[in-house]
Amino acid sequence: MSNVQKYGVFGDPIHHSLSPVMHNAAFSNLGIPAVYEAFLVKPGDLEHAVLKAKDDGFRGLNITIPHKESVLKFDFISPDPFSKMVGAANTLRFLPTGIEAFNTDAMGALLALESENCSTDGKNILVIGAGGASRSISFLFGQRQNPLKIINRTAEKAEKLAAEISGKTGNNVSAGGFSNLLDDVEWADIIIQTTELGMGKYESVSVFDQTESVDSDENLRNNLLKKYLTPNTVVFDIVYNPKETKFLKEARTAGAKTINGTMMLVYQGALAFELWTGQKPDVSVMKDAVLKALDAKQNEK
Repeated sequence: MSNVQKYGVFGDPIHHSLSPVMHNAAFSNLGIPAVYEAFLVKPGDLEHAVLKAKDDGFRGLNITIPHKESVLKFDFISPDPFSKMVGAANTLRFLPTGIEAFNTDAMGALLALESENCSTDGKNILVIGAGGASRSISFLFGQRQNPLKIINRTAEKAEKLAAEISGKTGNNVSAGGFSNLLDDVEWADIIIQTTELGMGKYESVSVFDQTESVDSDENLRNNLLKKYLTPNTVVFDIVYNPKETKFLKEARTAGAKTINGTMMLVYQGALAFELWTGQKPDVSVMKDAVLKALDAKQNEK
């Protein structure tokens, strides 16, 4: 077993992760002798866990919530230019010369959009949320000089992120709270939802619940959203479990084109896989493994 390559994902919580089924399917498909496991790592244990993984001969790791920003605080990790600019990483590569850090989340989101024939060039991008996922995605579109607005329940957090991106990319990024949500939705060509609304304990919550201007009456609500969302609007929710959040369902009912987070998960994983192995995995194999696991989780409910 000593020739088996070791990989994994560190997070807290981690029981929900579909990365192991996705990566193990990709390794198996290419005939690479490797195993990928999920590890529960508490915030205070991250440094020790990364160093132990290095000592144990790991080739690579994914880093997920809540460690994406804190992992870059260790001086023995060398970030690539993009993850350094963003201040967050989700992929580590172990080499004899040291540990390198990368961020494949943002490019994973872009590839997910492109896989649905959604061109982002010059489009107005509205990012909902100002947390870790929002950081990387917003920095990418800031770099690409898209008209960009970031909104968050706490407007100050969005404003701080927008100012940081503006300063580092030269793009004039705007920001705000949820009070003008419908106007922001009308302005946007592409809406990217990055918060935890719609998943876990917030599964019954939609982003549209966050503003008083959207009536709770379902028919009135749907008619109102049809005014602000068009068939040309792309609504992308990076949540992949459930496959369709309440927010996505409302957007689809209103006539917008909707995309869930499955392919972002797959593409960010495929990019990490290539960084580790030098080989391109079959994304359809990874997607099938994720969808099969999601269906199994759905049937458990």
